[in-house]
Amino acid sequence: MPFRELPSPLRAVSDDQVRRVVRRHLHPENGSPFWLERDRELKANAYEKVTGVAEAVRLVGLQDAADQQHYEEAVRRRPVEDFIPRDVLAKEKFLWAAQTGGTTGPPKHGTWGSSYWRDVLEWSDYFLDLHGVPRDQNWLFLGPMGPHTTGRLVVSYAERRGGRCFSIDLDPRIVKVFGEEGMSAAADRYVRHIWDQTEAIIRSQDIGVMFCTSRLLEMLPEHLDPSLFAGVKAIVHAGTTLEPETHRILREDLFPGVPVVGLYGSSTTSVSWQKPFEPEDDYRVIYVPSSPHVLLEVVDEQGVEVDFGQEGWVRVWRFTEDQLIPGFRERDRARRVRPYGSAAEAHPWAWVGDPYSPEFTELGRTEGVY
Repeated sequence: MPFRELPSPLRAVSDDQVRRVVRRHLHPENGSPFWLERDRELKANAYEKVTGVAEAVRLVGLQDAADQQHYEEAVRRRPVEDFIPRDVLAKEKFLWAAQTGGTTGPPKHGTWGSSYWRDVLEWSDYFLDLHGVPRDQNWLFLGPMGPHTTGRLVVSYAERRGGRCFSIDLDPRIVKVFGEEGMSAAADRYVRHIWDQTEAIIRSQDIGVMFCTSRLLEMLPEHLDPSLFAGVKAIVHAGTTLEPETHRILREDLFPGVPVVGLYGSSTTSVSWQKPFEPEDDYRVIYVPSSPHVLLEVVDEQGVEVDFGQEGWVRVWRFTEDQLIPGFRERDRARRVRPYGSAAEAHPWAWVGDPYSPEFTELGRTEGVY
């Protein structure tokens, strides 16, 4: 069966699912301590009142900047168990504890439960197949391991699809420190260290898929001969920004005829995959949110969703048994995209395009290697 005819594991969010997840987190005996505390403080009684998306937005959604800051500080400083329903803690096979990169302050913590992890791998396989990323290949991962979910996901992708994963031990946090403290020589040496390790692997191992941060992909021609990667059959990248011209160079000059696939998300919110590449994309990178588990909205300063084609802030809703994220406004900006092309019928909810972080492009933070 051609990949385009495979049924998508994703679906539009439903009132029934939102109600079920909210009631799980706000169950009086088995709910999540943090969300139960907040519900009592707000006198929302969301357990009884939420019947679908609209009520969840009104009664559970983060209400303003102060509410968001309170939640953000809590996920930085409180035990992760405070955000997980007690019965989920008891029944899940595992709960992967993840951390964000810490760009805007101390890292935020979250979890990926075993049930949710299974779903993520399923829809990731679907999109990798949709893009033509081959199976039975070894992967090379140039990205953050340790507490960052991406590394664990990529190892699972490689093994699940019939290969092995060779990894470069990358610490993006120290590179940001080098940049912000003016230690340019140290930053340059660390980047060279990454490429030295990469060259050793690419020369000695049979690598079919390379997963790389977007920023490192931009750097590649400066540090290594692209012909070393002639055997690579697919490129997967993650990271906030990939300019259309860089995307074009990757597809046409560095890796002609090879699938180049983007992944967008964070260690706490989840991942969304790039739509299948088509000429009408004009080399812009456009992502399909992983509904119904995660909704990505694009909103203005007042929190109102912008029109299709307009730019705004990315706001995240996550509805999973182990984590509830009710409308967290990310630091990223993006365009709201009306579905089009070959993937539109299977994924009719709003998409996001061209995400970028003003932390780097406008406020002068050091992007480093991610």
